[in-house]
Amino acid sequence: MTSSNLVLRDRYEIIAELGRGGMSTVYLAKDKILGSYWAVKKISNSDVNYLKGFKKEVELLSSLNHADIPRIVDRIEYGGNYFVVMDFVDGVSLGKKVLAEGPQQEKDVVEWAKMLCDVLEYLHTVKDNPIIYCDLKPDNIMYTKSGRIKLIDFGIAKECIRGKKYVGEAVGTKGYAAPEQYKDASNIFDERTDIYSFGASLSYVLTGSVPLKPPYGVKSVRERRPVLSEGIDYIIRKCTKDNPDDRYRNFSEVRADLNDINELTGVYRRKMRNRLVGFYASIVACLLFMIPTYIGYTQVQAEKADNYQHYYQLAASDVQNKNYESAAKNYLESIKYKPQLTETYLLYFTSMLPRENDENYITLTKNAIDIMRNSYIDNKNSPMFHNKEITYQVMKKCVEVNDSSYAGYALKYIDQLKTENYKSDELEYFEVLAMNCSKDLSTQDFDEIGDVLDKLEKYTDTSILTVDDKLQNYYTIMNLYNEYPIYLSDPYNKIYETGVKAKAIIDGNLESGDMSFSSIIPMYELTASALYNGALLEKDDSKKEETYRQTIEWYGYLHELNDNLSEVLWLKKASSYRKLYDLTNENSFLESSVKELEELTRKYNNCFSAQVNLAMSYLDSEMIKNENERDLRKALECYDKVNEMKERNSNLSAAELSQFGTLKQAFINAGIMEK
Repeated sequence: MTSSNLVLRDRYEIIAELGRGGMSTVYLAKDKILGSYWAVKKISNSDVNYLKGFKKEVELLSSLNHADIPRIVDRIEYGGNYFVVMDFVDGVSLGKKVLAEGPQQEKDVVEWAKMLCDVLEYLHTVKDNPIIYCDLKPDNIMYTKSGRIKLIDFGIAKECIRGKKYVGEAVGTKGYAAPEQYKDASNIFDERTDIYSFGASLSYVLTGSVPLKPPYGVKSVRERRPVLSEGIDYIIRKCTKDNPDDRYRNFSEVRADLNDINELTGVYRRKMRNRLVGFYASIVACLLFMIPTYIGYTQVQAEKADNYQHYYQLAASDVQNKNYESAAKNYLESIKYKPQLTETYLLYFTSMLPRENDENYITLTKNAIDIMRNSYIDNKNSPMFHNKEITYQVMKKCVEVNDSSYAGYALKYIDQLKTENYKSDELEYFEVLAMNCSKDLSTQDFDEIGDVLDKLEKYTDTSILTVDDKLQNYYTIMNLYNEYPIYLSDPYNKIYETGVKAKAIIDGNLESGDMSFSSIIPMYELTASALYNGALLEKDDSKKEETYRQTIEWYGYLHELNDNLSEVLWLKKASSYRKLYDLTNENSFLESSVKELEELTRKYNNCFSAQVNLAMSYLDSEMIKNENERDLRKALECYDKVNEMKERNSNLSAAELSQFGTLKQAFINAGIMEK
């Protein structure tokens, strides 16, 4: 059944596809009777659970009546599919609007926020218990052609009983979800849950920077855009307090402050008026004392130079001590005193980049990019507007994060650099990579990507580049192989070979002071992980053993750097020792695996896979002994803990349940447990 010739109920003629998700497709339909247009959402009956959840969403929407919430007008079952006909919202999401146009004007955002307050207050008061939207974010807020704000996609909205803990998977979108929505948090939702997401969404629309997951939270919008008012900054900060008790209690309170936003800045404005009076007084004084002022000018310049040097040295010391957050603040201070020096901006950018390859790595990198874009290279009032060196480095990071929006920024900067005759043979390689990263997965040319990665690697190997440029190129190459292991040839070996070359450069420059490359730990983690993945795929046992030994070697390099391994990487390290034991029967490898798993489970005590592997390792450690020497207490205690975790957690994956089945069978085979 094609969509182009489908007519539902002899009335709704499908004329175009608007979008599709994992289990649904949304079409534009024309009403043959009324001549109006509707949105039609199609769900397949094949997934009973998803369909059940979708029908709950439809029931909820059908019970609502608000001008800025799409109405459900018809429900149809046809050809094994379920169709819902609803209002067609002719507009663009605020998420897409920001990506296309950049941060929005405050006066517009304040008006949109008031409309959004009306919608959310309606949801929170229309029933006895508040309907909590749970996934408020710019992508779910539509700006219509008539200038209205409408709320769409009620997929996880729910009527919440006050004080009741929500049981189930974590809901919401990272960065926009309130702290109470994350796994292992309180999971008690009320109006203040949506208020947090409301504040986080306003922050993005005003700055273009994606908020961070708690505890990093939503930063002051005035730090990124000083032109924003103190009032809007206050409202957003109050909305996004970690503790719900510190937020607004309801959207009526939020709307009241939005209406009186200028009064929220009254203290600030009075200070500004006082300063203005002082400024005019100083002009009079200057006219009276022109000569002393002229003499004082040189003293001011000298003082600026001293201040620059002071903060620059503090920043350099912070970098030595690996206190990068403080380094960023001190580089920013030094910029105030010598705003024409490109080098300081580049150091500031580098100090903002993340050093740990955790779940926030991409978000933090994007935030650093956004600050450089919005404050400097795209800001006509900045002395660094269109600065070629900064633009070039930001462009490379835009390609590294492998995001379609940031790839678009990269292409813009590449065109800009070409127009300004920036000389770099790398530009053509990064242009091809950015062009592909800006496309959907289905339209990317992986033969072209592989070819360009080979060329960029050879260029980097043979060209005279700075240490940082070489390492950044290698890291971008490794990242893209890691992103597309299914589509690119021999990805894990490519990552390893590139990692070896990068490590040789790093080892030769650690003490030189010429290297500010920020991603050493993420680069080493990529290499260790690629070796492990490659070993799993290797069919030859001798090569498999060699690769696992190389994996352990790279984990050793990470240990030297005091790396705080993530749960997944630590599991791979412990598993590498275990795999070596399986291949060699050397007990020392089993002992090392047990040691790593014990440390891992102490730090990540809810890691089910680690507990399963530890129970198995305890069992194997005893089973290799003579029967009269065995002490199975640790193994049984650990098994009981695994069983308890399984009973407590109904959301275990199929892979985790399979691990448990294998563990249980091992205990049965050992004769210490009945079927």
